[in-house]
Amino acid sequence: MKGLMTGFAWLLVVMLIAVAGLAIYVMPRDDQVPAAAEAVVVLGGAGPERAALGIELAEEHDLELVLSSSASIFGRWQGLTCGEDAICFEPSPENTAGEAENVARMAEERGWDHVVVATSNFHTSRSRMLFSQCLGSDNVSVVGRTAADQATDTNPRLMLREATGVIAGLTVARAC
Repeated sequence: MKGLMTGFAWLLVVMLIAVAGLAIYVMPRDDQVPAAAEAVVVLGGAGPERAALGIELAEEHDLELVLSSSASIFGRWQGLTCGEDAICFEPSPENTAGEAENVARMAEERGWDHVVVATSNFHTSRSRMLFSQCLGSDNVSVVGRTAADQATDTNPRLMLREATGVIAGLTVARAC
């Protein structure tokens, strides 16, 4: 009986990860950029598509540009200078939850009521969840872009990491 319960528990975990994976990869949702938005935050990691998206959104909607960690490197490739063209920061801790926590402090200091997050498609669900935990769901919009290397968006290891990250963010590893 104990073995049956253990097997059932593992099946439940796999099913939860599969459902989370579907939400993350098959049906990622992009939010609209509201007129009330004041800043666009480009998350670190991944490739240059995040920085390009953030720069486009900042220019199109006249938003303050905020670059996290490696995103500032991609910003420099596009001719941007930290401190002049963009606000750059190193999140602590160095993960999406850390980025959300740092941006929440920045938003309070600068009086931002609404922040747009620019990330990769595969990362929109977890980013939305973590930033909403820090800023409130009405104060954040998340926009994703397909990775330059499209294989990245369908990488099974990455899918598993994002799915488990969503589960952790809902339970034991909440931001803020």
